This record gives sequence, C-alpha cells and structure tokens, in this order.
Amino acid sequence: MLMATKTRRWTSADLERLPHDGNRYEVLDGELFVTPQAEYDHQMVAFAMARRLADFCDAHGIADVACPGAVMWEKNELQPDVQVIPGRHVSRRGAHWKELPLPLLVVEVLSTSTWRRDRGKKREAYLGLKIPTYWIVDIEERSVEIWTAASLETTVVTDVLRWTPSPELPPLEIPLATIFV
Repeated sequence: MLMATKTRRWTSADLERLPHDGNRYEVLDGELFVTPQAEYDHQMVAFAMARRLADFCDAHGIADVACPGAVMWEKNELQPDVQVIPGRHVSRRGAHWKELPLPLLVVEVLSTSTWRRDRGKKREAYLGLKIPTYWIVDIEERSVEIWTAASLETTVVTDVLRWTPSPELPPLEIPLATIFV
C-alpha cells in the first residue's frame, strides 16, 4: 500500500478558485480551513459586537469595522467574524483586503466547528502579527477572552467588556448582557 508523502500547501490565491457555497475558506501556513455557514445566534452576537464597535469608531473617526472581513499577509488569509481596521477606508472603492492595514482588534465568536482553531492556530497567528487585541467570544459561557499582543496572559470578562484603542479616547464599554440576548 502506498502512502502520500506530500500534501498540497494552500495559498490565499487558491481561495479564488473555490466555490461560493456558503462555506468560509481560510488559509494559514499552507493549511486550508473550511467552516460551514455560521448558526443564527453566532451571527447575531457577531453583528451586535460589530454594531457597538462601529458606533464607537464612527463617533471618534478612528476606524472601520468589518463583519466579517479578511486579514491577509504573505500567502495567508483569515476571516475573523469582526475586525476593526485603523483609519477610514469606506471611500476606497475597489480596495482589496490585502491593501488595508492590519486590524487594531479581531473578534472571533466560538462555534462547535471552530473553537479549537480560534483558541489555537488563529490566536497564535493574530498575536504573532502583533494585532493589539484579540477577543474570543464564548456564547455558551457568556464570556469574552481578551488576548493582547503585549501579554501572554488572557483575561476573561463576564460583565462589562472594555476597549481603549488609544489613551486619548474614553474606553468603549460593552455590557455583555446587551450582546448575549
């Protein structure tokens, strides 16, 4: 019996050839991730989080919020549930994800098909890119894990989530009870 000795290394360019079938396709370090369409509660939590972040960023004119979006570098492409992209880019018609700066904040909402990846490979990738803040939203536990590029420790929040993208700004405060409805 013969065994395969080589596996195909995927790149972000390969994603363009995949079908638009409702799945989410991502590539990290040559590995293809395929995730089925998110459940309703997952999307509602991601949208609620994006809405609160967008209101704050719009009020202070600091960033755009994408839900979902793409974080692209080298031959990799991850598609977080929510991301905050520094600067204002709405008027950039035809802007490609790869042309945008790396996010200030990335949010992933856990699901049964992604939780290992979100807490493992994707967390390592985002923090390795020096993305300042990474939130992992756990609907079941009604909590948010906060990871930062400046610390190896995580903080778990179960009441009010706070984000301060700049010392000149007041913090955004998100009562989690308003997200987990």
